[in-house]
Amino acid sequence: MSYSGSYESFVVQREERRLSQRRAFDKQRKVIAEEEDYIRRNIAGQNSKQAKGRRKRLSRAPRLSSPTAEEGSALGLRLDVSARGGDQVAIARGVTLEVEGRTLISDFTATIQRGDVVGFVGPNGSGKSTFLRALMGERDVSSGELRVGGSVQASYYRQDMAQVPMDRTLYDVISDLRPQWERRMVQGHLARFGFSGDEAQRRADTLSGGERARVALAMMVLGRANFLLLDEPTNHLDIESVEALEDALGEYEGTILLVSHDRAMLEALTSRVWILHERHITDFPGSFTEWEEQSREREHAAAVTAAERESLRRVKEHKTTKRRETEGVESRAALREVRRRVEDSEKEVAALEKKVVELTALLEDPELYTTREGTAKSLLAGKELDEARRKLDIALEKWTAVTEQAEQLSAT
Repeated sequence: MSYSGSYESFVVQREERRLSQRRAFDKQRKVIAEEEDYIRRNIAGQNSKQAKGRRKRLSRAPRLSSPTAEEGSALGLRLDVSARGGDQVAIARGVTLEVEGRTLISDFTATIQRGDVVGFVGPNGSGKSTFLRALMGERDVSSGELRVGGSVQASYYRQDMAQVPMDRTLYDVISDLRPQWERRMVQGHLARFGFSGDEAQRRADTLSGGERARVALAMMVLGRANFLLLDEPTNHLDIESVEALEDALGEYEGTILLVSHDRAMLEALTSRVWILHERHITDFPGSFTEWEEQSREREHAAAVTAAERESLRRVKEHKTTKRRETEGVESRAALREVRRRVEDSEKEVAALEKKVVELTALLEDPELYTTREGTAKSLLAGKELDEARRKLDIALEKWTAVTEQAEQLSAT
């Protein structure tokens, strides 16, 4: 940016330009905040379609940078590590977690290795945050062992951002973490996260959720930890900040345990997935995208199974009805032979039904897909299931034919 005139003129022009930028930035930030509030309130309700449309438009809208932010970045976020750390970053052995007599997690065993990016997913209130607190030593496990590995420095981003002291100014928060820094260094660090000038003297309890999230990130950066525990880190961030965080995590050389419902972030970052469902954690050795694909296959198998069970139920009802209709019919040689064939067909159908149910149950087990051997077994079982279904169709047609023949003989 060039200025004309003397130095005094430059100072005036610079301040005028900054004031104009600040007004435009503040106006846009207010509009964005209103849009984001509407999206949060309506994304899952009756106005979901409108909320999704607004989110799409908001993601494409050009953003003004804060006049105090660094050039080219609205969030100066870079995550470094101070030390490499051990190979075993977190260890869980037979862990059971309970809250007020309710079991959240039962008998979980796993190890997070250095460099892993573990996406931890599951329903709200299922116990993910409780697990993170227990791993950080903030609460006891009911049984088993849960700990951070040796030479591991952990940093915990809490969902409620309780790590940000509410009774301190932003300047004091950063200064307490870096007491050797000069004032300009503290203010410069805060400016990279959107807090400049007098904003550095604001108390944390006056901040919005998004502002408090940026302070939490500013604190986390200074920790230079080699293990990050992130509990819903995108909840209060705007789209631009989420993208900056995702980029920083993508370049981070440490280990990450990420609790999130942000599918885009999970798809972009994870190398491994923990799925918490009904007190059991499945440790899936692949990305979130790979897990979703496996999930879709299981859902399809479950839907096919339900349809087959309904069809088999109708067949059984039909068989029962036909057997009752043939009761009391006088025995004739031809009828006895047909009945024998009916019984043989019923046995064949029953055996194939049992095989279909067993193979389907095997393929619905999520543990089957957690190892390479299990995946290979699932492919073989899938082929066996297709063949069993084909044979079952043929057997049902045969049973129908001999049943109709028995009915005709009984009627004569």
